[in-house]
Amino acid sequence: MPSTASQSPAEDLRLHLRAATMAAHDLLDHTMQAASGWQNRADYARFLSLQHAARAPVEAWLDTHAPDNLRPPVQTPLIAEDLAMLGLDLPAPAEAFEMHFAAEGAALGAAWVLAGSALGNKAILKQMRRASAAAGHVWPAAFLGDEAMLVFWQSLRPLLERPASATTASAAATAASAVFAHFLAHADTAYEAGIA
Repeated sequence: MPSTASQSPAEDLRLHLRAATMAAHDLLDHTMQAASGWQNRADYARFLSLQHAARAPVEAWLDTHAPDNLRPPVQTPLIAEDLAMLGLDLPAPAEAFEMHFAAEGAALGAAWVLAGSALGNKAILKQMRRASAAAGHVWPAAFLGDEAMLVFWQSLRPLLERPASATTASAAATAASAVFAHFLAHADTAYEAGIA
């Protein structure tokens, strides 16, 4: 009897992605805060620089490989705006982000990571605003305050909250893990270089 693994529906794709990347997600959150943070102006500037450098190659990959409905709003211009308001130049981009396949599942997994980060950004925004107020300043927040990614997230949810074939689920999880690894490698490099 032929195998039907690639046709067998997987669990709810969002739950599958969360389970597959939970450890990587937690590690990235910890490492990003250790490498940059957002409790003072210098920390916040490092956070924005790390975000820009790591995000630019992923956005470029999605722009090339993702269908329109899986292409998140580009956020590096917003980060560039915040850095300019802080009087800082753009950082050098991280190493190119490459995956050797461009299946729809891969684009979905990569888009899920970037879109999901917007939810965490809202919590960071609150912390950053408290820190900036305590310092007697208002720091720019075009990136953290962006609503376009949250709108995109809502459009992505119906694609995530449904069963998916094993092939799609595997491609999405592999891509999501690759995005987390890409961000983590950049944050680790920054931390080890003494930027933090």
